Amino acid sequence: MTTVTQLRKAALALPETEEGTHLGMVAFAVRGRAFASVTKDGRVQLHLSREETDAALAAHPAGERLVRRGTPIGFRVPLADIDGKDLNALVRAAWFSRAPKRLAAALAAAEAGAGSPVATCPPESAGPPRGPCAVPA
Repeated sequence: MTTVTQLRKAALALPETEEGTHLGMVAFAVRGRAFASVTKDGRVQLHLSREETDAALAAHPAGERLVRRGTPIGFRVPLADIDGKDLNALVRAAWFSRAPKRLAAALAAAEAGAGSPVATCPPESAGPPRGPCAVPA
């Protein structure tokens, strides 16, 4: 079981992340773009690509697709139903999906230069490594 404190630690460890509130929820954003929040009933909401959402749904049956105005925008799961390692990976993937391309590329390059497993991920035509590939194992 994970907590809001663990979510906060994972989110604030990423560059230029700010904590705030949105509709009464604890929320995290990078340069004004929200990537993670926690509902009052303890469910974490993460902005993820369709592929990352599909993978998260397969790995976490208690989760559900997060939809806004009929458009899938990510994944929602009770914090109690996800372990810290998986939460860290999903928070990181959400950050990469919302961060400006230059900022995401700078983080990926810094980690690749530091010998991070990011350097071994297959290249993506759309930019820097995203999602679980960008998370050290």
